[in-house]
Amino acid sequence: MSNRFNRFLVAGACLAQLAAGGAPVLAATAPQPAVYTLDAGALADAKRRLAADDPALLPSYRKLLHDADRALATRPFSVTEKGTLPPSGDKHDYLSIAPYWWPDPSKHDGLPYVRRDGRINPAAKNNETDSKRIENFSDAVGALGIGYYFSGDERYARHAALLLRTWFLDPATRMNPNLKYAQAVMGINDGRGTGIIDTRHFWQVIDTIGLIEPSGALSAEEVAGLHQWFTDYTNWMLTSRNGLDEAASRNNHGTYFDEQVVDQALFTGDRELARKTLTEALARRIDVQVRPDGSEPLELERTRAFHYSTFNLQALFRMARFGELAGVDVWHYPDPARPALRDALAYLTPYVVKPSTWPYQDIQGVAYADYLPLLLAAEREYGPQRGDDAALDDLRGRLSNARDWLQWPLEKNDAQTSKVSRGE
Repeated sequence: MSNRFNRFLVAGACLAQLAAGGAPVLAATAPQPAVYTLDAGALADAKRRLAADDPALLPSYRKLLHDADRALATRPFSVTEKGTLPPSGDKHDYLSIAPYWWPDPSKHDGLPYVRRDGRINPAAKNNETDSKRIENFSDAVGALGIGYYFSGDERYARHAALLLRTWFLDPATRMNPNLKYAQAVMGINDGRGTGIIDTRHFWQVIDTIGLIEPSGALSAEEVAGLHQWFTDYTNWMLTSRNGLDEAASRNNHGTYFDEQVVDQALFTGDRELARKTLTEALARRIDVQVRPDGSEPLELERTRAFHYSTFNLQALFRMARFGELAGVDVWHYPDPARPALRDALAYLTPYVVKPSTWPYQDIQGVAYADYLPLLLAAEREYGPQRGDDAALDDLRGRLSNARDWLQWPLEKNDAQTSKVSRGE
């Protein structure tokens, strides 16, 4: 999947007349970017097709530049901005509260909090803590990185570097490399292993570091500092009480723990740790989580069963991508004729087209945006499967300008392209 291309073309300039239907102009060749979750070959494919004025990708490119421009207007994010002081007394420590826990209405002080699965407590997503901030930071960095790759606009790279510098490196604003106080439950604890899932968005950070490297916006010393931060954070994950608790989780929390460890290990050059974690995850995650029919029972018991099924698969798909780089074949485990990840996605596919037939609970309905990148990545890896065409047609109508069409472009189909250009 990622080895189809050895070189890629970089953009020469941001297209000024894109809104009028133009396409980016490609410039000279450059070394393949160091990305781990994204696929450099797939990105190069999309860039070539944009250069050829492929109308199927233009809506996504316009939306990408819109998102990158919005990210360009953001001021730097820092954990020191939160209104609540962590128990350590150090605002450099990350702090969040558990999103599905609420004040107990039967208690005068609401303590201890009680769990309402799938129902997000608004207090978990305000400026008093860091949960929403870390997500906004990661999304902004991700938009700027991809925006720079496709447009060549140096402003995107420079602002991404500023955001990275502020969050990870500047002594006045940096985050300490731990999540000791993540997803605290009021009246019960100051933080839990469960909170380590809060850094799941950092895949965008790590890939952006590689995407903006040609710009020189980050110095070699700063890149080394980022490597050190992620080395320290990985060590904390692997040795702390919270980390050991999260590693032992059997559902999506355990999957995202492994996914983050592998991504960070590849980024920091610890290939041995990446291979070890991936190899152990085959039995510890896939065998435990995916039934022979493709269902994920540990996620189906949730109040947002479709969402959590796709959510867990996103982490497993990322680990399959990492496996390409580390020499562990996750895509075709346990049997190339019946790969578990392919079957897990196929289990969900019929309900994208007919969501009313979903037999489990989901209080927010089918998560189309969560499913789309999985289907596109699977199409590139496994080829078209039964039901994929109907799902793709549905998703083109719902999510026509999603960034995923650029990040995992389908093999070009002239019939589909002409339909898009006609607005069908």
